[in-house]
Amino acid sequence: MLSGPWKQRLIRYANTGTDQQFPMRDGLNSPRTILGRKILQRKNMNSSFSFQNKIKGEVRYNEIMSKYTSMRIGGPADVFVLPESLRDLQIILKHRGSCPVWTLGEGTNLLVRDRGIRGIVVSLKNCFKSIKRPVFYKTPDGKERAVIQVDGGVKLSYLAKYAARYGLTGIESLVGIPGSVGGAVVMNAGAEGTEIGQVLRSVKRVNLDGEVEIFDKDDITFAYRKTTFPSGDGIVIEAELDLEKGEASEVHRKMGDHISRRSSTQPLTMPNSGSIFKNPKGDSAGRLIESSGLKGCSMGGAGVSIKHANFIVNKGNASAKDVIKLIEHIQTVVEEKTGTKLEQEIVIIGE
Repeated sequence: MLSGPWKQRLIRYANTGTDQQFPMRDGLNSPRTILGRKILQRKNMNSSFSFQNKIKGEVRYNEIMSKYTSMRIGGPADVFVLPESLRDLQIILKHRGSCPVWTLGEGTNLLVRDRGIRGIVVSLKNCFKSIKRPVFYKTPDGKERAVIQVDGGVKLSYLAKYAARYGLTGIESLVGIPGSVGGAVVMNAGAEGTEIGQVLRSVKRVNLDGEVEIFDKDDITFAYRKTTFPSGDGIVIEAELDLEKGEASEVHRKMGDHISRRSSTQPLTMPNSGSIFKNPKGDSAGRLIESSGLKGCSMGGAGVSIKHANFIVNKGNASAKDVIKLIEHIQTVVEEKTGTKLEQEIVIIGE
């Protein structure tokens, strides 16, 4: 059995003809089959980026994205960058030219296509990981509250547990969401009637020109699984949450109940990306999929979870193509049988 690093070297060899890392590539040639997977080879573009020698973080080429997504699916990214600081991030964005940029947190709610990502993928895996001690205050009516400042790369589950230590209530039900704070802000992540937008006080982000922006809650528009900022795209690096003081024992109890429900109803032991579809108003996507007879339905290595019908799992060797075909099949069957067109929640990127 080959070890992980040797598998990566073989896959890289299939793409480039060598096990060494090369800069961005374009133009698809004939495929090779390595370890039972069809890999498309691309020509070397011999491009270079001026930020490579200016940052302290790491720059990798042709990095296989399946290592960084919760579904364990995804082809190579042309350029994969692990910045170490805000300064690194600003340098990357200011010197990227016209190259597109994608941000990666925990890799949940994301499907990367099999041919990978053309452009730069910025991973926050090695930075923006701190949480500051809560600052308590009293409201005019005497209630005790606290503001927590948290970086965008922190896991949402860790933030919920950290708040619970201080008896802070408002995000207990978010403990089971496996994404990062930055991703949660961008998607207005929620569970059991709670959305992160309800407790946000402010958001700090870096726009695609490398400039830092700070938005108050009132500047931002929150909708179901969508957050809209007054200016274009950017990378969330920090958020302030305003939470109410409660009883620590009660907060921990609610959090434990949520984790137990999630463990019993979701396929946590298999690679998945979380909910595939948004819940239609007044209904649930999982119920509609199950009532349409699709629980357990498979396309290649991708299957509808038998635990929760709104989850697609990677049964071992699924491709993005398998997942997309299954998504389209579910949408078609559910609309035919129920009249409801399910809307994707999962984000699909790449080619």
